[in-house]
Amino acid sequence: MLPDSPDVEALLAGEGGVFAHARPGTLVIDMSTIRPDVSRTLAQQGQERGLRVLDAPVSGGEAGAIEGALSIMVGGEQTDFDTARPVFDVLGKTPVLVGPHGAGQTVKAANQLIVAGHLQLLAEALVFLEAHGVQTGPGLEVLGGGLAGSTVMQRKGEAMRERNFQPGFRIALHDKDLRIVTDAARTSGVTVPLGAQVAQLVGSLNRQGHGDLDHSALLKLVEELSGRKH
Repeated sequence: MLPDSPDVEALLAGEGGVFAHARPGTLVIDMSTIRPDVSRTLAQQGQERGLRVLDAPVSGGEAGAIEGALSIMVGGEQTDFDTARPVFDVLGKTPVLVGPHGAGQTVKAANQLIVAGHLQLLAEALVFLEAHGVQTGPGLEVLGGGLAGSTVMQRKGEAMRERNFQPGFRIALHDKDLRIVTDAARTSGVTVPLGAQVAQLVGSLNRQGHGDLDHSALLKLVEELSGRKH
C-alpha cells in the first residue's frame, strides 16, 4: 500500500522488483490508490510472468484501518479474489470484487470524488450554521439523523467543529486522488463539473502548504473565502 503510481511501478515492475523475484503462481495484491490504467498494465506484466495480480484499494481512513472495517474494492479474477478473501476479511468488512483489473482503482476514484464532495459541503454547512449563531453540535446531530447524514459527517464532523485537522487522510494524498479522477474522466469523456471544482479547492489547499493536514481542512478554505475566522 504505497502513495502513488510511480511508487507501485518501481516496487513491482522496476529492476529487482517483486515481479523479477516472485515465484510463478504468487498472488500479488496492490492496495495502493493509483491510476486504473497503471493497475491494468501491471496486472498484464505480472500475468506474463505467471503471477496473479489484484488491485485492491481501500476506503475508511485511519479509523477504518484501526477497527479492521475498511471497504476494499477489488479488481481482478474471481478465483484470485476468493484466495485473498481471508486476508481481506481481517482488514475490512466490505471486500467486494467490482470487476476486472483496474476496476478496483476506478471505484476508489469514484469514492474519493464522493468523499471530497461531502467534505466540501459539510465545511460549507458548518460555516453557514456558525454565521447564523447556530450551535453546531446539536445542528450536526439532527442533520446526521436525516437524509443529509453520512459516514463523512459521523467521522469528521466533530473534529471539523473543533478545527482539529490532525491527519487521518492527508490533503496531499486526496489531491493526488482527485487528479486521478479528473484525468480518468477526461480520458473517458465523462463530465464531472462539481468534482472538478472540489479538485481545484483541494489542490489549492495543497499548494498553500496544507498538504499534511487532514482533508477535512477544506473548512479552512471555506472560512477564508467567506472572510471569516474561527
